[in-house]
Amino acid sequence: MFDHRLSKNEITLLSKICRKERSIEELAEGISYSRTSELLTDLEDKGFVTKSKGLKKTIKRAKTEHAQEFCKLITLFPHIDWKEHLSDSKVQILTQICHSPSNTKELADITGKTNKTVRNNLKKPLEIGMVKRSKEKYEITGRFTPCCSFLKSWRYFYDISLIENIAPNSTIVWQGGLEFIIESESPIEQGCFVETGPSILTKLDDQLVYRNHTYIFTNRTLKTKDHLKNALRVAPRNQRILNSVEKISKERSF
Repeated sequence: MFDHRLSKNEITLLSKICRKERSIEELAEGISYSRTSELLTDLEDKGFVTKSKGLKKTIKRAKTEHAQEFCKLITLFPHIDWKEHLSDSKVQILTQICHSPSNTKELADITGKTNKTVRNNLKKPLEIGMVKRSKEKYEITGRFTPCCSFLKSWRYFYDISLIENIAPNSTIVWQGGLEFIIESESPIEQGCFVETGPSILTKLDDQLVYRNHTYIFTNRTLKTKDHLKNALRVAPRNQRILNSVEKISKERSF
């Protein structure tokens, strides 16, 4: 399974391809041909580019939403070096801020990074006005909403690809930044998928029966409050779930 993060070399190649269709030889400037070919295969797997068929292969932008949103982004902000803002763990931090204004600790918890790494990765976005800090929380400024359009569409493509590999019979029922909740007919045993929502409620409330399995993709350690919130995300209009959430909340004095 490919990584949600983008390397600086991948962003460089994709930026060139956004401007016009190119051959591998044209793209291999400053990088070996073999390494360029490897990077393009990764970008193809990630839905950013497509390779033409024939003797002389050319590379062009894919028709996926996230590929189009990325190209739109670099067209709107040609003066910005996106390698410095979207590579490696930076893309994860900005994706989460696009979903919800967050403080340093919240971002560290959800990304699995240290507080220092989070602050360091936000220095340049703060300098160019992409991110602002208000009441200890970081948020994307209005001018840079096209960045969020790209990050959200790219994350959704990644999430769909992930569940196709890990749990092909599952469906995404809620998505928020780096986290998403899936519903599955069978159990899933995979580190980052934590059972939550209605699945957990059936263990806390012996009067509730919920036959499907619900999991959240997360790095965080969840508390009972989180499980109750996730139950409402999965089934906000299910009266049995609502009654169960209310019952457990009263029992635990939430």
